[in-house]
Amino acid sequence: MDCDGIDQGDLAPPPTDLAGTSLFLDFDGTLVEIAASPDAVIVPAALIGVLEALADRLPGRIAIVSGRSLAQIDALVGPFTRRIAVAGSHGAERRGAGADPAPVTPPSALGDAADALNRYATHSGLIVERKTLGVALHYRQAPQFEDAAVALAGDLAARHGLILQRGKMMVELRADGDKGRAIAALLASPAMAGTRPLFFGDDVTDEDGFVVAAAAGGAGVLVGPVRQTAARHRLPDVAAVLAWARAALREERS
Repeated sequence: MDCDGIDQGDLAPPPTDLAGTSLFLDFDGTLVEIAASPDAVIVPAALIGVLEALADRLPGRIAIVSGRSLAQIDALVGPFTRRIAVAGSHGAERRGAGADPAPVTPPSALGDAADALNRYATHSGLIVERKTLGVALHYRQAPQFEDAAVALAGDLAARHGLILQRGKMMVELRADGDKGRAIAALLASPAMAGTRPLFFGDDVTDEDGFVVAAAAGGAGVLVGPVRQTAARHRLPDVAAVLAWARAALREERS
């Protein structure tokens, strides 16, 4: 990862001037707080209101880019997602605003890997999350199993030809795809072409997106504590992302 010698402690907040900008937003840990289990996430009504206002100001220039599947994002966020572009499963699933996604077929090896993770997750506190093109093992409630969970996932990835992806207190096996390629593809759409991308994300799974955003003349925005990153800006937490969005909307009105 190339950070160009930036002191990671000095990352400034992103600019609130949205002229010529497209927004790409991770979901868990960026728009919503990470919960003890994937299905316990709460999507505040205030967040939906801000996203709707942003979509009004930036038609065709907002996208959610998440490790969750499209179906999960739709279920959590609701009908609003049809107004914006969404990339799910780390970019392996994509659709434009108001469009249907291209059909995808999970590799058969994914089912075999999911079965193996389910057999292992009989330990208390381990949660298996099945996605359209991936399967994740969460150990947030049982951190003592981290080393064993990562080792098992690594073995399954090698055996079944899947991609191993580590995240916050979880490890995931998935089909091919990454958030950087998803952002690059979305930037080729007529509404986003030639705009400056800002990609907000909190996890190491977002680093590919930070790199692509910078290469396209924009920047990544790290959400959370200081760490080594390809992002050029930082906000401390989910609440700060919502506050930033409100400030950007106020500036657009002035």
